[in-house]
Amino acid sequence: MGGPALAGVLVVFLSPAAILLIDAITFLPSILVLFLLRVADSPAQRGSSVLADLRSGWRIFWSYPWLWTVTLQFTFFNLLVWAPYLVLGPASADRFYGGASAWGLVVAGYGGGSVLGGLLIMRRRPRRPLVLTTLVTFAWAAPSAALALRAPLALVCLGALAAGISSSVFGTVWMTTVQLHVPAEALSRVMSYIAFGAFSIGPVGLALAGPLSDATSISTVLAVGVGWQVVANSVVLALPAIRGLRAEPDGKPLPIRPVSGPHPCRRDGCRVRARRGSRRVSP
Repeated sequence: MGGPALAGVLVVFLSPAAILLIDAITFLPSILVLFLLRVADSPAQRGSSVLADLRSGWRIFWSYPWLWTVTLQFTFFNLLVWAPYLVLGPASADRFYGGASAWGLVVAGYGGGSVLGGLLIMRRRPRRPLVLTTLVTFAWAAPSAALALRAPLALVCLGALAAGISSSVFGTVWMTTVQLHVPAEALSRVMSYIAFGAFSIGPVGLALAGPLSDATSISTVLAVGVGWQVVANSVVLALPAIRGLRAEPDGKPLPIRPVSGPHPCRRDGCRVRARRGSRRVSP
């Protein structure tokens, strides 16, 4: 939270290159701490291969409609909303708000919102977790909307604060939901598909945001992202797979009942079980 604000102050006295060099040096303690971690090796499945793991992971991933729905939603979020914001936000700060110091305040607002969001969601277990995550992510469009309207800097910072709150609440509830409903032995494979799907075309948005803003305007590109976020979230919120996924107040999944009939995951030692609004693959 303090890093962006500090960078905004330092840029008055130092060159951007010097500040980036200081930033790079601060990664060294993190690297040293990571080397000190000791994690037990998990035994590989006998006779498994990378391709077999990919096929098995895909079957499990696809068996949860809510899982691939949210992943697809964030594929286009990163393409149309967040990538343009990351590129055009600094450009807007430089052109309309006075430069790096202003952008430092905006990013600091996002960091402060992330801390606040983490405190707000702590020890809370919503009954309909995906309804909550979809509702809060409307706020991710707030800083883009403020920049598109060329609102005062204070409102842009408030929009970034709201987006930061949204980020922490979404991340906490989403990751908890995935870990509660996906079998532990399949979690790494499923998370690989989530991460790949959500971020796979984000770099395209980063590359196109600048040229598209030159052809139209910064406000136009950001406004398209805001419109997409509102429409996409509204559609996702209306889906039964999203609205129907529930959890008990103690965070445990609801009781499940077996699904009749064969499933392609059977040869991997799994069987499918159904729950309200979702399907579950269990060992």
